[in-house]
Amino acid sequence: MPSTRGASHVALTVRDMEASAAWYQRVFGWIELQRLAAHEAGTPRIVLFDPSSGFALTVCRPEDGQDEGFDHRRTGLDHLAFGVADEAELDRWLAHLDDNGIAHSPVRDIGLGKLVSFEDPDGIQLELWVNASA
Repeated sequence: MPSTRGASHVALTVRDMEASAAWYQRVFGWIELQRLAAHEAGTPRIVLFDPSSGFALTVCRPEDGQDEGFDHRRTGLDHLAFGVADEAELDRWLAHLDDNGIAHSPVRDIGLGKLVSFEDPDGIQLELWVNASA
């Protein structure tokens, strides 16, 4: 069986690329790596990069896109989870989210791990996750 080395990047369709890129930069501290026009990538996009993990997140806005909000009940993405090192780091994230006025769930323990969930400007659910073994 071939193997993978974890997630490299994800592209999210958003209603406002500029607002979403600014939000992800503010919340996660990621840097803008590149901007691509429709003729370069099929859809205009802004690529953001996390230098500490090597993960990239792209926000894109199809020129013929709709302005509907995200709905996890439609086929596609349900949520996106980011791992954190341990419960102390999860606590630091809670303080960071609070400091930035970002509504979030309480810490939930689901056996496999603990998580905090919140939403980006388009309603895409994000999670911060610590494995139970951490």
